[in-house]
Amino acid sequence: MSEGDEINRRQLLKNVAVMTGGVLSVSVVSGILSGALAQEVISVDNPVFKKFELSLVAEMANMIIPDTDTPGAKAALVHDYIHAMVGDWYYEKERANFMKGLHSVDSNFMNGSVKEREIIMTELDNEAATSKTFFEEFKELVLVGYFSSQIGAEEELRYEQYPGPYQGCVPFEKVGRTWAT
Repeated sequence: MSEGDEINRRQLLKNVAVMTGGVLSVSVVSGILSGALAQEVISVDNPVFKKFELSLVAEMANMIIPDTDTPGAKAALVHDYIHAMVGDWYYEKERANFMKGLHSVDSNFMNGSVKEREIIMTELDNEAATSKTFFEEFKELVLVGYFSSQIGAEEELRYEQYPGPYQGCVPFEKVGRTWAT
């Protein structure tokens, strides 16, 4: 690469995948490199979800990380993060596979009770245990989107803008939570 040549993000992702041996999935690497926080309003250059699909993604994500003593995936706007990732970062084939998987979730999910939704999510999770499926990829997007959001980093993980001195071998009970930084 000569001086003045600029590398685009897609090329950077390919290079990172080669360097890491493809250990991380494309969605994780691109999510990390994009630096897009789910808490921010994310503009999607290539919108792919219809309103119903975005609602479905939001509800499914909130089943994975529900509201507890900390806000859940819906409050962290993880569905917007997933929309941006699928719309702006996925290749056409990956996007088509993701949409096919999303459409495989029965429309009864949105109308179902919490118990019925849990059953659907458990079935999807059981399928994901045997092979790389839509749901495994979906869970990965939810986790990366949540923990890279402001809510996930500051309220779920431990965050200190100015950390103190390094102390190795500190018992987890003393620290209390994992660190965002």
